[in-house]
Amino acid sequence: MNAKPYVLEQTNWKQIKEQKYDVAILPWGATEPHNYHLPYGTDSLETAKIAEHAAGKAWEKGAKVMVLPVIPLGAQNMGQIDMPFCLHTKPSTQLIILKDLLTALSGQGIKKLVLMNGHGGNDFKRWCANCNLSFPMYLFL
Repeated sequence: MNAKPYVLEQTNWKQIKEQKYDVAILPWGATEPHNYHLPYGTDSLETAKIAEHAAGKAWEKGAKVMVLPVIPLGAQNMGQIDMPFCLHTKPSTQLIILKDLLTALSGQGIKKLVLMNGHGGNDFKRWCANCNLSFPMYLFL
């Protein structure tokens, strides 16, 4: 596998320590059943791959972008919560995770975060507006 310098899980400290990144991309999916024919990780797998593909195109044009590891925990879906290995979280848990990541990234000098939502049950619009007021960075959905 060729390590991609714009995918955090594929790169290493030596490759990124001197690099200045402008944008971080946070793919956010879910882990839940998708009928019999699709994997539980469909939302997360698709979103991570789309983020990687988009970042690759941006990197080729000179953008300094980093794809963060996908968050595989979607908003609680009461219709599936009793199904085996449906790993949903409360929206309040998602907000805590998002704020913790924004705190870390803004402290590291990242100025822009693109939040890629791959699960229909996730609702980040209101949070993005509020977080844009609380953190010294731009947050895009």
